[in-house]
Amino acid sequence: MDRQLEKSRVLIIGAGGVGAYFGGRLSQGGTSVSVVCRSDFKFVKCDGFDIRSINGDFKFIPDQVCRTPDEYTQDADFIIVSVKALPEIDIVKLLRPVVKPGTAIVLLQNGIDIEHDVYDAFPKNELISGIAYIGVARKGEGRIDHQGGGRLTIGIFPKGTSDKVEKLHQLFAGVGVDCEISSDVVRKRWEKLLWNVPFNSLSVLGGSLDTQQIMADKYLVALAEKSMREVVQVAKACGVDLDEKLIEWNLEYTRNFPPYKSSMLLDYENSRKMECDAILGNVINLAKQHKIQVPYIETIFALLNSQNNDLRDASS
Repeated sequence: MDRQLEKSRVLIIGAGGVGAYFGGRLSQGGTSVSVVCRSDFKFVKCDGFDIRSINGDFKFIPDQVCRTPDEYTQDADFIIVSVKALPEIDIVKLLRPVVKPGTAIVLLQNGIDIEHDVYDAFPKNELISGIAYIGVARKGEGRIDHQGGGRLTIGIFPKGTSDKVEKLHQLFAGVGVDCEISSDVVRKRWEKLLWNVPFNSLSVLGGSLDTQQIMADKYLVALAEKSMREVVQVAKACGVDLDEKLIEWNLEYTRNFPPYKSSMLLDYENSRKMECDAILGNVINLAKQHKIQVPYIETIFALLNSQNNDLRDASS
């Protein structure tokens, strides 16, 4: 492996399922990977992460394990933010102690229109928006279960690519992670949102349903399709023209996918706050800005948000 790649330093802020898995993969290739984690800090500090993966189980021992970002003692080349995209989590505040000149910030989070606060706060640092297509969950202290997927898309926000994006791509590719570079990563976020809006939401509102149970209910499938059509309308108003064939593609993909519990359902079942605002609320806000009616998404959001108000915050 290239000597320069071996020397790369990565800090993961929010070492839950997604952060620990991808951080662990980078560590396998010789990258110096440190983590900020809260809920299982003592366990990870002593024993690291035990990652059970469909691609092979492995142990991930971070270089540093920190309770808060200001405990990190190095200068990171990349800071990967993989905390839940929740309104009450101040990402800019978390980043301020560790962002240095030349640091690239990577937002590996769900949702749409989530980048602007970080983009405005650190105008001299590259902001890489990242999308994870993975089924992974934290199953206990330091225990991560990877059940499916494992692909990434990364690109400069709002558009473009760079040497740093290419370097991060090489780091992931070097350890067998399928990592795509996109020069239009915002479009990719909208494409993923087509799936996230209906299936994350209906998995909770339908009564703790996996994807196969949703697809077996013709009324839920019809509701999923209607909400996806609203996403397409809002995306178009924002300058992203999504092909409506993606709606049927997503339905068919989900119909043929093994039974899967969405990340929102896993949060709900574990009494953790769900990413309602990032996935649904921001779509509604953008719709209002462009004077578009999204009654299905608004109804789903209202019901889901009422469930969310009863959940405790157990963010990473």
